[in-house]
Amino acid sequence: MSMRRPGWFSPLFVLFPAIMVAALVLGYLSYRAALELAEKTQDSVERSNRALGLKLIDRLEKVIIDTDRVFFSLVRLDDPREFRELWRRIVRVSAAVESVVVLNDALEVEHLVAKLAPRSLRDFRRVFMKRILPDLGLDELPPNNHMHLHKEYNGKSYLLSFIRRRSEERDYYIVLSVNIPYLINDAFPQEFHELEETSIITVTDEHRRPLYGRTMDPPPQLRFSASFPTTLYKWKLRIAPRHAGVLTSEVKARRLSDLMLVGGAVGVIWIGMIVMMIAIRKERRANELKSEFIANVSHELKTPLSLIRMFAELLALGRTKNQDTSREYAEIITRESDRLTGLIDNVLDFARIERGKAAYEMTRGDLQAVVERAVELCRYRVEQADVQLVLALDEHLPQTVFDESALTLVVLNLVENALKYGVTSGGGMIWVALTQDSAQGALVIRVSDDGPGIAPDEERRIFERFYRGQEAREGSHRGSGIGLSLVKHIATAHGGTVTLESELGKGATFAVFIPLRETINGLQVSIG
Repeated sequence: MSMRRPGWFSPLFVLFPAIMVAALVLGYLSYRAALELAEKTQDSVERSNRALGLKLIDRLEKVIIDTDRVFFSLVRLDDPREFRELWRRIVRVSAAVESVVVLNDALEVEHLVAKLAPRSLRDFRRVFMKRILPDLGLDELPPNNHMHLHKEYNGKSYLLSFIRRRSEERDYYIVLSVNIPYLINDAFPQEFHELEETSIITVTDEHRRPLYGRTMDPPPQLRFSASFPTTLYKWKLRIAPRHAGVLTSEVKARRLSDLMLVGGAVGVIWIGMIVMMIAIRKERRANELKSEFIANVSHELKTPLSLIRMFAELLALGRTKNQDTSREYAEIITRESDRLTGLIDNVLDFARIERGKAAYEMTRGDLQAVVERAVELCRYRVEQADVQLVLALDEHLPQTVFDESALTLVVLNLVENALKYGVTSGGGMIWVALTQDSAQGALVIRVSDDGPGIAPDEERRIFERFYRGQEAREGSHRGSGIGLSLVKHIATAHGGTVTLESELGKGATFAVFIPLRETINGLQVSIG
């Protein structure tokens, strides 16, 4: 037993979701790549900033240490008089050194030369002996080992550079006090000025107070902060790109633009796939409706042709009992020929409309007479179906511009639709009315029935080409599904509209509005 694949199924319905998932994955990977690129750019800025900060710290340390070593090399302990004279000149001339202290192996002051007023010198000597000297740890200092002490005493920051030397079989300790204001006001600007066009540089003390530069506001991830390792180790150097805020904004903007681009591209792909799936489904449905239309039209054509052939053969063979029977057969042949002609006209008119080549011969006339003739054309078939057909026409209706054949087709199609689907098997009634709607300035053709009505969910599709309601599809009535579509096209071509009012179990009413006009752009109007 073979399983039949559903008519709506298509391999594309499997392929399209796969494409959509692939587009989503591709979009995610693209966005991740964009994020990684942005992160790498930021990491590059961070690494560059860090390398610059370490380079500056190393350079400042080297400057301080090299300056200390130069001064230490000038010390001559064998001639005290020469030492004092030399260091008075050095301290007086050099801005880098605030004072120099030479201690003997008993840690007693041998020489003290300072760029200080007498009172300040006494204060410095007292602070040095009581507080600084114990912190130096000179007893454990190896010979010729150069060390630094950076500490705050009595609210003043000191940078002390000291070394142990041996002269004439005795150990001496040389302690240099570096001039802190000189570092802040001269050494720092000299080392930093070339970089301050592109970077923000700040030096802060142990209390996080800025000693040089200004307070930073760049994002934390773009700031570099580190202490000086051996000299000014209580202080920190902070450095950040001068345009760090712009860089951060650019990174955020780039992430947002990448997200929008990738999301937009994925969205377009998804929307395109969805639209394509809907279009394919509609196309498949249209093809199915066309196939059903061909089958229905073939059946509709076959029935009258079979009757015409059968009764024509009976007449040709002379198998009639009398003249009345012959007349009856001839009437059947005529009626079925009219029915066949109407069906063929429907198909041809619909084909012209589909190709955009439908043309209407617009003339000014009396619509009342057209409706009466159309009702008479279908009255015989209605009576044969045991259905009552009631015609109601308003008096003194004005003339308007219309196509007589087209509006005849409208009435025939609406009555045919009511006869097929709007009446019960046990009989019923069909009402045809022509009235004037002054509010809309139009003549209104209404065709009503007392049948089962039309479901609300089908009302919006009832005028689509090839569409037939569920009851029509499941019932025994055959149809092409183009009658109501033709009615809508004809009404639109006349500048009017067609409406439907229906309630389940209480029948349906179709109303065609034909505007009242004197002329309509000449006599012939084509629609495309």
